[in-house]
Amino acid sequence: MELSNIEKLLEKYFEGETTISEEKELKVYFTRETVPSHLERYKDLFQFFSEESNITATKDTKIPTSKTSWSKWVGVAASVALIAGIFFTKTSPEPEELGTFEDPEIALQETKKILNMVSQIMNEGKEDLVYLNEFDNAKRNLVYLNEFENTTKELIK
Repeated sequence: MELSNIEKLLEKYFEGETTISEEKELKVYFTRETVPSHLERYKDLFQFFSEESNITATKDTKIPTSKTSWSKWVGVAASVALIAGIFFTKTSPEPEELGTFEDPEIALQETKKILNMVSQIMNEGKEDLVYLNEFDNAKRNLVYLNEFENTTKELIK
């Protein structure tokens, strides 16, 4: 096998682009006795792969395939109870409970009232943001003060 071909296969191998037959070629090449010195470092790697592919399990493992019958029935009963509870409860509120209005004028007034409440709550939250501006101003003043001190120290030197 040509050395340049092996080097190309190695490059493809480490990029993850080799086929299984190309990987077998590499394993066969690196399990030989003589390998060029600059490729010697890959010999252990491919010999390890060759040795590990021959290992087989010595102990049989059994995977339990079925649960006990009572646990299945408990799951079924819980599912039935949940579905029955969903269907037998009151699912939709009455129209009075939704706050619907027959008169469009009253509906408009109530909508304005609710939107005004939302606006007030939003403005209250916005008032707290003023403190953030003060924090930014204080930070900016500290930065300027620090720069001023550094400049004066350089001028004094």
